[in-house]
Amino acid sequence: MQSALQAQWLKLRLLPHYFWVGMILLLLLVALFRVSMPRSFPDAWIVNDVTALVPGRSDIEPVQVRLPHILDDQPPAWWNRVAYEFTLPVSMADQARPSPRLGMLMPRVGTRFRVFLNDQEIYDVGWYAPSDRTLLSGWFPYLIRLPEGLLHEAAAGNTLRIEVQGQLLERSGLWPVMIGHYDTLNARYREIHLWQVTGTWVMVVTSILMGLLAFFLWISLKERLFLLISLASLAHFVRLILSVVIELPWGFELYFYLHRLAFTLYVGLFFLLIDELFGTHDPWVRRMARLTMVAGAVWLLFTVVSANYDYYRIWAGWLAASAAFCLVWVIVKVMALKRFTDDHKLVAWVAGFTLLTGIRDFLVIQLNFPGDADIRWMSVGSLALMLTLGWVLVQRASEAAQEVHRLNQTLAQKVADRESELRQAFEQLRLSEQQRAIEGERRRLVRDMHDGLGSQLVQTLNTVRSLQAGVDQGAIAAMIQNALEELRMTLDSLEPMEGDLTTILGTFRQRIAPALTSAGIELIWHIEEVPALQRLDAQGVMHLFRCMQEVFANILKHSRASRVIVRTSSSPEAIFLFVEDNGVGLDEQMPDFCPGRGLGNLRVRAQSIGANIRFFNTFPGTGVEFRFPIHTEPDPSPA
Repeated sequence: MQSALQAQWLKLRLLPHYFWVGMILLLLLVALFRVSMPRSFPDAWIVNDVTALVPGRSDIEPVQVRLPHILDDQPPAWWNRVAYEFTLPVSMADQARPSPRLGMLMPRVGTRFRVFLNDQEIYDVGWYAPSDRTLLSGWFPYLIRLPEGLLHEAAAGNTLRIEVQGQLLERSGLWPVMIGHYDTLNARYREIHLWQVTGTWVMVVTSILMGLLAFFLWISLKERLFLLISLASLAHFVRLILSVVIELPWGFELYFYLHRLAFTLYVGLFFLLIDELFGTHDPWVRRMARLTMVAGAVWLLFTVVSANYDYYRIWAGWLAASAAFCLVWVIVKVMALKRFTDDHKLVAWVAGFTLLTGIRDFLVIQLNFPGDADIRWMSVGSLALMLTLGWVLVQRASEAAQEVHRLNQTLAQKVADRESELRQAFEQLRLSEQQRAIEGERRRLVRDMHDGLGSQLVQTLNTVRSLQAGVDQGAIAAMIQNALEELRMTLDSLEPMEGDLTTILGTFRQRIAPALTSAGIELIWHIEEVPALQRLDAQGVMHLFRCMQEVFANILKHSRASRVIVRTSSSPEAIFLFVEDNGVGLDEQMPDFCPGRGLGNLRVRAQSIGANIRFFNTFPGTGVEFRFPIHTEPDPSPA
């Protein structure tokens, strides 16, 4: 038994979603039919036949009319002001006295009215308001308590009079009235108010939320369907908000035009929505949508100017017929293309339900077909359509999010693959660069040893060979000493000094100090801490050593100085290295002071380590300035 129930439940769960939505819509139709079905109420009587007359017009005889009595359908004499009179129902005559809680329910009356009980005014809506104010009372039901003190003993002796000020194009007049126990009427009043007024406000909130959601999704995803839903929700919002506002700050003609135009735009956008949802992209549906929206604006303007409600009836009939045609046409086309999915079936069910409620309201309210006009079915149909569109929005947004997630995963995988390839390429480049640097350093060492140590050894060898009488041991020792100094300087440049100018100069001081002492030259050392220089790598250190070696060689050979000052300083823009002597000065040295190649080599080596070099007189003596820019590249032109 339990397994059979589980099997039945599994079958129910496997039913498509459009089946369950169809069942819900069928239950809604049953509920609407039940609520709208004419029926009797305990302790309440429906008044359908009344006497109608035109106050102040003795030439127009009172006539018996059957409610609803719509002034737009009457001759012009009835368009302005009409009075409806009736006595309490005869079936109440067996009561010795009417219930002290007697009331009257008017499901629809408009636009301005007042109520008399036994010639005493007991209620009014907008009757005494200025004539230029636009009052809309037809959308609301009214429950009026009949004062006990004004009631006669016999029920049939009580007369009620309802005076109505009509408004063309608003279908003014009076609909069937209910008389009876106040509590019974109050239950019916709440029922009508729930479906008619509260339901409309729910639709107002739903429309604005749906429109905003669709608009923001359209901004993010740029999908045409979201824009259409946003515009349709906006048009529906305008129509609904104009329906439940009882007083407007502008004239009735503008209200009528905007209210009906909003509904026309809503129907035109409904055509485009159906076409977009089903993916048919049918040119005839799109032409009909554009024709409906453009022609509707002109037709409604003509209706307002002519003040003939029959023209709007014709237009409303066109909207209902064209909407039904477009829906059927799109469904048939999709079925012919064999693209009728479960989602299409869901939209078709709901759109058909909404269309059915609209056609019912058109027949009952506009054409006075039999039926209860107190409750408009299309409010429920529009709510169902809005909820379905909301589901479509969520589904499309979810699909878009999933697609974005999938694309992001694909992109992340491709980026990871490219990163792996780049890492491999970078590692190869790093190894290649490292190998190139090693080769460059090897070539530099070979060149420096060739130019320095090799030159000294060759010179020493040539000297030994050229001495025929005997070997000058002092000269040979000096040459070998110079060769050793070249070797030591090369090895010193390989020490890791991290661009520290203080350490570099200290190393050079160890090499140059003995030569200065032998020459009787005092060395004054004023070295302060300065920022590290990135250009002073192993090759840069060697270039700086060569520059300093050239400067001190010139001091020893040409300056005839007794004192040399080496100092450093820094500023936010550069680091400075100065070598100054107190010799004969630059002008007297120039004839013997490296007139060509010496100064050129200094400038080239200085520029290779990012420094500018400048010579100046110190009076007495000569100074050399090395300027290392910190934030900018050095000037490539000679100093």
